[in-house]
Amino acid sequence: MKTACWLGPRRIEIIERPKPEPKPGEVLVQVESVGVCGSDIHYYLEGKIGDQVVTPPLVLGHEFAGIVCETNEAKYKHLLGKRVAVEPGIGCGTCEFCRTGHYNVCPEMRFLGGPGCDGALSEYIAVPAEYCFPVPETMTPPMASMVEPSAVALHAVELASVLPGETALIVGLGSIGLLTAQILLNSGVSQVAGIDIIPYRTAIAKQLGVHQTFTSPIENNIEESISWIQQITDNRGFDITFDCTNRSEGLIIACRGTRPAGRSVLVGISGEDYDRIPVSIARRRELRLQWCRRFRYNFPATIKLMEQKKILVENILTHHFTPDQTQTAFERVANTKDNLIKASIDWI
Repeated sequence: MKTACWLGPRRIEIIERPKPEPKPGEVLVQVESVGVCGSDIHYYLEGKIGDQVVTPPLVLGHEFAGIVCETNEAKYKHLLGKRVAVEPGIGCGTCEFCRTGHYNVCPEMRFLGGPGCDGALSEYIAVPAEYCFPVPETMTPPMASMVEPSAVALHAVELASVLPGETALIVGLGSIGLLTAQILLNSGVSQVAGIDIIPYRTAIAKQLGVHQTFTSPIENNIEESISWIQQITDNRGFDITFDCTNRSEGLIIACRGTRPAGRSVLVGISGEDYDRIPVSIARRRELRLQWCRRFRYNFPATIKLMEQKKILVENILTHHFTPDQTQTAFERVANTKDNLIKASIDWI
């Protein structure tokens, strides 16, 4: 089968590999579409995210959908022929955290497209059947590949414990930020504001219903963003903030933009081992900082919200590439060229 394989920094090539055979508990999925995630880009460029180091050859890709085409077990026959979104984080199932429902922080997790575990940029992939979630027939493969990032956004909003009438700020209006905004707009908040350094993203945010946006200059980004936040909140700050960036300063802006006794949910991945936190402000304001680790039992609700058009992905999924263009796709995403927000590699 054809596979897009990462062979080192900024190097992906199409190679041939044997078609996998599903093990007990697994099904074989014919991959239709794979989204390119910010974490994929960290691995593509640097081969690591903090202390999570990948070694070539490795198949990247964890946001994907496809058709279940083979199973060796009768209890999974109902999945045959179904288009599924696949949850890519596979917990061990036996540790303390898996047994208490926190499988997303399992120390022994196998994450598709992460260290030591090939991902979905292939024609076929064998995955645990229990991690496959059928999607409506009306959902196209690229749209179905957006279930995974949408589930991250849903988990982030869950962690924020949103109350009706509260105000929220999103720092970073890439795909996760734009998805988070839509879920907030359906959660009873009275104001959603957003910041990004790319004008096209703030424009899309406005189209999706974000009430106020600010395109921050790259230079003096933090101070300009904080000045805008103070202006539109009368120096109060927001009840809840979300860092959805890939930059260390996103965390700083989110914390500084939160009102006293407020909450800040940290979703973004800067790729650094250590990020600066404005601890003096966080302490004096008694902020609650909540990190978000992917998702936890969020795929079914996410699929339902997408089916009901409460999460729209058409404006976010801006670019499509063929498998032979995988290297080009990764470069485009890395350089945020051509007004790109989210790219997919479409295998069928």
